Amino acid sequence: MRVLAPSSPAWPEPEVPARAAPEAPGPGETLDAICGGEVQVLQRRTGYRFNLDSLLLAHFAVQTGGAGRGRIIDLGTGCGIVPLLLSRRLGCTDVTGLELQPGLFSLAQRNVHLNRCEHSVSLVLGDLCQVDQKFGRGSFAHVLCNPPYRAPASGRVNTERERALARHELTCALVDVVRAARYLLEARGGLSLVYPVSRFSELATTLKAERLSMRHLRLVHPRPDRPAKLLLLHAVRSSRAPLVVLPPLVVHSAPGPAFSPEVSAMVG
Repeated sequence: MRVLAPSSPAWPEPEVPARAAPEAPGPGETLDAICGGEVQVLQRRTGYRFNLDSLLLAHFAVQTGGAGRGRIIDLGTGCGIVPLLLSRRLGCTDVTGLELQPGLFSLAQRNVHLNRCEHSVSLVLGDLCQVDQKFGRGSFAHVLCNPPYRAPASGRVNTERERALARHELTCALVDVVRAARYLLEARGGLSLVYPVSRFSELATTLKAERLSMRHLRLVHPRPDRPAKLLLLHAVRSSRAPLVVLPPLVVHSAPGPAFSPEVSAMVG
């Protein structure tokens, strides 16, 4: 079931800035370096911008979900940050990014070129609710997704189109993501997600309904003395293995803005 917001704003598709060179930031864009400069990312100043969640997901998928082996697809790839991390930082060689919004798709194309990932990353413009029109059943060993966290009626919907579609379930719901993963995954293939802890019950119910078994769970705490806000989950198709709850991941291990050693190793 595809969920649309009946009262969502009629946003115009954002203009793609004219550019003399695809590697140079255009008007209203920034060029950001992460992972010690190993990955460089063009982003729009006022559009959707990736955050730490994408880095946590990419590392979790490889280190826990085994995504370093086999074909990978990132659903809702945005500017292409997760495929870039998988390719440049984590050594993955066959990564596909699926993106719905033409403006972000164009930006992702430029980022793939900027990072010289043309031989390891491919991009597809399309809707995850219609993956059967783009890919064959069981085409991938791993599916990754950083889905919208908020239901359409929860909180104010951002007036900026890219951010609104990334944060709210305006064009897809959690069930669409899980159904797409179920279709795309080969037998014993794995789905890796980053998602709010507050929606864990819904996530578990949806995975069970689509016959995906939770295999590894890791809670993400902003600080050691704070409750977890996010979870990292690895689910497997056609598996009866028991769930393993991993040690927590702490983003900031001491007072102040500095990251914990584990997160610093991902970012630096």
